[in-house]
Amino acid sequence: MFYKLSNTADLQCVEEVFNTKFKYPSLYKKNMVINGLAEESLPIITSEQNNIINYGIWGLMPEQYKDEWENFQNLDNTLDISLCDVNESDWIKNIFLNNHCLIIITGFFTSYLYDGEVYPYYVHLKDNKPFAVAGIFSKLKDGFISVSLLTSAISSKLATVHNLGKEFPIILESKDYYNWLNDDLDIENLDNRKYIEESLEAYTISKDFFKNNIVYDTVLEPVNYKNLPIPLLK
Repeated sequence: MFYKLSNTADLQCVEEVFNTKFKYPSLYKKNMVINGLAEESLPIITSEQNNIINYGIWGLMPEQYKDEWENFQNLDNTLDISLCDVNESDWIKNIFLNNHCLIIITGFFTSYLYDGEVYPYYVHLKDNKPFAVAGIFSKLKDGFISVSLLTSAISSKLATVHNLGKEFPIILESKDYYNWLNDDLDIENLDNRKYIEESLEAYTISKDFFKNNIVYDTVLEPVNYKNLPIPLLK
């Protein structure tokens, strides 16, 4: 499960990269570590309103759901959903077919198990600019939006820094944004390995990252572990 993301870009940078404006710019804030277990919001662009950047509560809930976020997540954690599983639930299937969104981030985290210890990796674009991962969204009874990022095993190279699971967030190239929002992109057959391998960088960070609620100024800085033989992704 991917339950932590990062967004270190300032508002102007996000608007320039995605060539659109925030609907509520005063609500935007940078966040080095976004903990999805704590009911966080993510900047998104939806297929319903593809000309603005909005916000979605991270953790998909059924359309018109009216109870508390925490109550639903305790029953069914939907921070991420595998493409392999979207057809297993009718309510998720209907959302997947109709409600696509771009989730805007600057990085995500993977975990590598080696010699009885787990090492965290931070994955981001080499130029540190924001990018979008494929997501789906629902509109709740109170008018708020909830979202989930989609995962798939479409990049083999990322497996060198993540062996606690085989799936990864689906990173979209900017040329595919419009098609994903307009349902014209066959995401199951999307081959963006070349883009991912050429554009991404990953490195190990402090294992304090795994301690929930601990976020400090240097949390995203590289930490080298001499006993870890896994090469960095560059």
